[in-house]
Amino acid sequence: MDWLTRCVGDEQEFLAAHWRRAPAVLRPECPPVDVIAAAELDALLDAGLLKVPYIGLVHADSHVPKERFCLPRVVLGELVEDYADGDLVRRLVEEERATVLLRYVDQWHQGVRALTTGLGEQLGRQVEAFFFRTPAGPQGRPLHRDDADVLAVQISGEKRWHVHAGPRDGNWEPAREDGDPGEVLLETVLRPGEVLYVPRGFAHRADAVGDAPSAHLSLTVREAGTANLYALLQAVLADGGRVPGRPLDDRELTEAAATLIEHQRRAVDALTPATLVALARDAMRGR
Repeated sequence: MDWLTRCVGDEQEFLAAHWRRAPAVLRPECPPVDVIAAAELDALLDAGLLKVPYIGLVHADSHVPKERFCLPRVVLGELVEDYADGDLVRRLVEEERATVLLRYVDQWHQGVRALTTGLGEQLGRQVEAFFFRTPAGPQGRPLHRDDADVLAVQISGEKRWHVHAGPRDGNWEPAREDGDPGEVLLETVLRPGEVLYVPRGFAHRADAVGDAPSAHLSLTVREAGTANLYALLQAVLADGGRVPGRPLDDRELTEAAATLIEHQRRAVDALTPATLVALARDAMRGR
């Protein structure tokens, strides 16, 4: 299955014109709207196995405390908590117009997992999935920047998006954007079957429009950061160079230090920047 083509249409054009460069509305011939239907949410709520943090409820600028939509239950004589109650969730959606957020859908939904795994292999990155169902009306998250490239697949309803420019340098944080986000690069109403691409770090916000709820699947394509490079470099340098755990005297301690220095020198000499980046990306994908 060519999942990238199903998400972006012309793969070569997408990678050349948009990837890491500019936001875009994509209209692939066979968008992956079938991997998870909007109606599945009600079935999942009725099944009673959705558990925090895989499910959450959010308002425009805050999270709903789990105590408001979860009820304790007894399993094998023990009290277990954090399972979402379908009736409480629906009440909060109806009365307070809360958005239902399903997190890391790729970890527990077979169809979505196939999609993210395929995309991850084609892009060489870690891909995760989040499902949003927002009630009708002008409600959405505030302007923010994500530490990931985002492919938002509109499943049902409509959603209006505003995408601004990316950060000016690498010293930015994935968070709400309260400063000047720059000019609006793209404003669009996304309809079922359309896919919005937002490059990593580009500020964006979305609001449901129309008279029906909006449901979309957000595919987040994670990139390695400096912390990932540090971690992999430390792992490479720590692998090998066996020396005694407790040298007995100054001479043996100095010899151990020399052995470790020589080992790390050889390891660094054999390591290229491209290899370190590739190792970091593979580690993020669990490889």
